[in-house]
Amino acid sequence: MIKFFKIFAIMILFLNESNVVAQKKGKEIELTHLNIEKNEFLSIIDSTVLHERNCEYYDCRLIFSISVRKSENNFLISIESQKDINLLLSLNPNGYFYHQNHLFVLQGDQIETVFSACETKGIFKYLDYSHSYYHPKKGGKKTIQNLNDDSFSQWHYWFVNDNFVLEKKSTSCE
Repeated sequence: MIKFFKIFAIMILFLNESNVVAQKKGKEIELTHLNIEKNEFLSIIDSTVLHERNCEYYDCRLIFSISVRKSENNFLISIESQKDINLLLSLNPNGYFYHQNHLFVLQGDQIETVFSACETKGIFKYLDYSHSYYHPKKGGKKTIQNLNDDSFSQWHYWFVNDNFVLEKKSTSCE
C-alpha cells in the first residue's frame, strides 16, 4: 500500500509540474502605428509579400517581422515571415503597420527616414509562451522560452547612404 501511495504521489507531482509548464500567460502590448516614408521600402515589402504568396505555407494570416539593428552609420534590416503572432509580440516590438492586408511588426532601432510614428497606438493581445517554473532538483527557478521559427523566408538588407542593399535572402520556396 505504501508503494502504491508513493507512485501515486510522484504521478500527482509530475502532472502538477507538467501543468505549470504547459500554461500560457495572456498579455497585451501597446505598439506605435507607423507610416512608411520611403517608396523603395514599400517596393521591398511588396516583393516580399508577392514572394510569400507563392510559398506552400502562405495564407492570408501570415505576419511579418522587421528587425532593425544599427551598425556604425548603417542599419541591418531583417524581414521574416511568421505564422505565430504570439512569438513575434513576445519579442517586445515597438511599432506596427499593415500592408497588403498583412501585419508588419517592427523591433529594434528606428530609422526616421524610413518609418515615421503616427499619433495612434494599437493594442495587441497575445499568449506569452515564455514562463518560469520551480524545479527543486535543478537549482530552483527555470525559464522556458520559445524561439522564432526560422523555417519561413528571410531577407536581410543593409540601409546605407539612404539606399537599400540586399545582403542575402533565405527561402524554401521556389
